[in-house]
Amino acid sequence: MSKAVVFGGTTEGRKLCEISAEYTIPIRYCVATPDGAHPVDNLPDVNIHIGRLDTEEMVSLIQRDKPALVFDATHPYAAEASQTIAAACQSAGIPLLRVLRENVEEPGCTYFDDMDALLSWLEREPGGIFVTMGASYAGLFTKLPDFQNRVWLRILPSLESLRACQEWGYRPERLICMQGPFSEELNSAMFKAAKARILVTKNAGAAGGFPEKVRAARSLGMVTAVLAKPNELGGVSLENALFRMMELRE
Repeated sequence: MSKAVVFGGTTEGRKLCEISAEYTIPIRYCVATPDGAHPVDNLPDVNIHIGRLDTEEMVSLIQRDKPALVFDATHPYAAEASQTIAAACQSAGIPLLRVLRENVEEPGCTYFDDMDALLSWLEREPGGIFVTMGASYAGLFTKLPDFQNRVWLRILPSLESLRACQEWGYRPERLICMQGPFSEELNSAMFKAAKARILVTKNAGAAGGFPEKVRAARSLGMVTAVLAKPNELGGVSLENALFRMMELRE
């Protein structure tokens, strides 16, 4: 039995795992891929589940573990996952805390509310494009004319992501498979090597290396296009979530 179930694969999820191990609070940590389980896979009292779950599977897991609380510490852009977690918790009758990532603003960026608007803008803009939004968005950029020669993708170093991008038609020399976040200097070196004019990214906050990406692009005179974060009406800060986790030791 777990005191809490944490849906993560993020910096916030990792910190919740670390605090549970420190205070001997047994939890189940749910991540979509093996990459998300690192580096907490050897922590005591952290039982890891790897693999995507639909609502019914989440309900089954939650009912089996009977936690006092569920934490949604998934990525701020993982809106579909958050909706599924909320529906599962409501069905299972277990309270849910959404862990919000601190918002970070950087000057000089152009923000877009949805991908359609972003892609329409990119069609009108000349020059190479460096995309740091992950493999889940890669298929959308194939709509751009001459995407094979215009777009560079930086994705997680997983065979699944690499295979998907190649099937969409991206050439291997346009794919950078690395685990971030990255320093401003390393971002700058990659952008410069790609001869990119436009950086396309998400506002993943300080934990996701957003400031370092934007500052590197700005130092090279690049244009930065940002897909705006989905609006979230409720949730707590990471600090508050860690406090709530510590309360479960009682």
